[in-house]
Amino acid sequence: MSFLVGLAAAVLGNVVIGTGQCLQKYALNKLQRDWEKTHGTVGRNEAIAYSSTVYSSSIDMRQRTSSVSQHNRPVIESKRGPLPRYTSKTWVFGLVLNYAGEVCGNAVALSYLSAAVVAPVGIVSVLVNVLLAERLLGERVTSNQRFGFTVIVAGVGCILLVAPRSTGASDATQFVHMVQTSGIAALFGLLYVVQLMLVLLIRGGKQSLFLYVLVASIFGTMNVMVSKIMTMYVRLKLAFSGLPNPADIIVYGAVGAMGSATVTLPRALVAVVMGVSVIGQESFRQQALGKYPVMQFQPVFFATYNVVATLSGLLLFKELDGWMHALTFFSVFSVGIGLILYGSRFLQKAKSVVLPSHIKLQKDNLLKSQ
Repeated sequence: MSFLVGLAAAVLGNVVIGTGQCLQKYALNKLQRDWEKTHGTVGRNEAIAYSSTVYSSSIDMRQRTSSVSQHNRPVIESKRGPLPRYTSKTWVFGLVLNYAGEVCGNAVALSYLSAAVVAPVGIVSVLVNVLLAERLLGERVTSNQRFGFTVIVAGVGCILLVAPRSTGASDATQFVHMVQTSGIAALFGLLYVVQLMLVLLIRGGKQSLFLYVLVASIFGTMNVMVSKIMTMYVRLKLAFSGLPNPADIIVYGAVGAMGSATVTLPRALVAVVMGVSVIGQESFRQQALGKYPVMQFQPVFFATYNVVATLSGLLLFKELDGWMHALTFFSVFSVGIGLILYGSRFLQKAKSVVLPSHIKLQKDNLLKSQ
């Protein structure tokens, strides 16, 4: 029963997440169109230059102003580019939906299910994005893209077939043992070193969809690992009132954590880690959405996030039952990830066609008149 509850929470959460992400992209496109309508061709060229700086992670001020004459610079600087994204109510609403799906859907699901199950269910958000991108963003899905999504769904199915059905710790003793032996502090230290190197690469000008996706995926994985432990802690705390905080267990051990104060340094560090991870994931995800179409970004992010989150979860929580289960899982998991990456290649090759707003309006009027 707990497996079905977790699965239902994950599915519903990802429907909300997919809707929120598509609304955010719709809001960014609308801000751009509004700017173009107001400023015409000159404004459009300036807006392109503006969006490449505001929605990117590395800003070259010399490139930004090279096409602007010295005489006109003060006038244009005050009117340059579309309004900031946070001024759009649609974008803010999409952001709220995105994190509502994470907290009320995926976080709840993680307290019952393995990350190896919850992460692949994220395909629901991809499919929701596909459906809404055609309706809201004018991104036409080609036959190659449909084939790519079909292959991706098949890959997800392979992963779900062999994913652990573990529901996590069922009592206080199991929970304390799981936290003590997880090695989460060492893993997070390694991930932060990797993140620093990747961010330096992006800041240095080596920008690509995969780099943005990898950084966002690692930040997302940190959120998943902490969320799984904390939601499991909250669920067990209701039944075992004396259960110590997992942050204190990691630093002080099971015995030392029993008498710890309400506010401790380990708990504060966990809050900082969560805050940095949430801000980092959202920052790089938004930068990628500002540079690449949703139907290119979402599947690549999904595949990368699956690999990082699933492997991290298996490593931390030791969810595989023996060598035979591990051999079977990693064999089928490799096939599933291979299918996901293979399907993503079709989405990269066949870029979605975005209809300009005036052409879409003429098309809609023509259809209405028939």
